[in-house]
Amino acid sequence: MASGWRWGNFPIPGAHVLLIAIGVLLDAFWPLDLVLGGWAAVVGVLSIVVAAGLTTWATVAAGRVKLASPDRIVATGPYRASRHPMYVGWTLLYLGLIPILSSGWLIILFPLLAVWVHFESVKEEKRMLESFGPSYEEYQARVPRYLSLPRKRTQRPPDK
Repeated sequence: MASGWRWGNFPIPGAHVLLIAIGVLLDAFWPLDLVLGGWAAVVGVLSIVVAAGLTTWATVAAGRVKLASPDRIVATGPYRASRHPMYVGWTLLYLGLIPILSSGWLIILFPLLAVWVHFESVKEEKRMLESFGPSYEEYQARVPRYLSLPRKRTQRPPDK
């Protein structure tokens, strides 16, 4: 883990904040309440706890690297499993708010969020490719953009 902490790396992603605010405002004027069981709020809280942990872990893993204009590739901590762990974390937070707020509007706005985050991720990756070239290509080949499910590793037969 990198030493130090760079507060500028703690993410406040505009897409998430804006769409959460729009969803809450729409709910205030035109409620679109979901009918969910009590378990849904528990799932929402758990999602938010995981989201907070993931974004904090990603911020700590980045350490002193300025993520807006990095001088090296961060490939430790959650960056070993996702090229964009902060976007994953904030999206989990957004999803966790849906059952807590019983917000149908947040569900309706979610596809817009997903497309927005994807385009932002692709733009960031283009900048990284321009800055780091083959090193970033290797990182892209090794680490999924968002998440991947664990895969069973197959063993190669021994060479004869």
